[in-house]
Amino acid sequence: MKPQIDVSKSALLLLHCQNDIAQPEGKFAFSGVPAQVAKHNLLPKWAAVLKASRAAGMRVIYINNVLRSGCPELGDKTFPLMRGTKEYGAFVKGTWGAENPDEIKPLPGDLIIENYNTSAFSYTNLDQILRANGIKHLFLAGLATTFVVDSTARYGAELGYDITILEDCCTSFTDEMHDFEIANVLPHFGTVSKSSDIIAALSRQ
Repeated sequence: MKPQIDVSKSALLLLHCQNDIAQPEGKFAFSGVPAQVAKHNLLPKWAAVLKASRAAGMRVIYINNVLRSGCPELGDKTFPLMRGTKEYGAFVKGTWGAENPDEIKPLPGDLIIENYNTSAFSYTNLDQILRANGIKHLFLAGLATTFVVDSTARYGAELGYDITILEDCCTSFTDEMHDFEIANVLPHFGTVSKSSDIIAALSRQ
């Protein structure tokens, strides 16, 4: 059965697709994620699903991890993943690392939400914006599958949103981490799909 998308009630969330985690020159290149991004050809896939979403009139929302210099948003008791962000000086507002790669830069009409945690909903007004615009269905793509994608899928599902994870538009530190999440965790919070299926559905709108 071909998926049907009500673009007026749907949004594409591009999660933490930023230079510091996606590019070999980024502060988190040691994690292995840039190699995974290249291996799985994610930049062209993100660009394609962004283009299809915009063309169909579906809302595009960037969730960018952005911290002020010195990371005042993060206290001494923050958990290890975010503590690492502080220690490595990653995602600092106004720097190249906090920006999105050139291939997937936001365009006029896209929304950009800055967050400081692993969930797109945590300490942001994302839920308010979605409800104000009648959005009920979220399509998730981003880095990493085991962190922001997982956290956003869980939180979004708990809030009552329909969740679709574009599994070929996500990756993690390793294939094993991504594959376990896709096979064993995320299906409990939404539908796992391919970007090609979503692009085809959007092209029929």
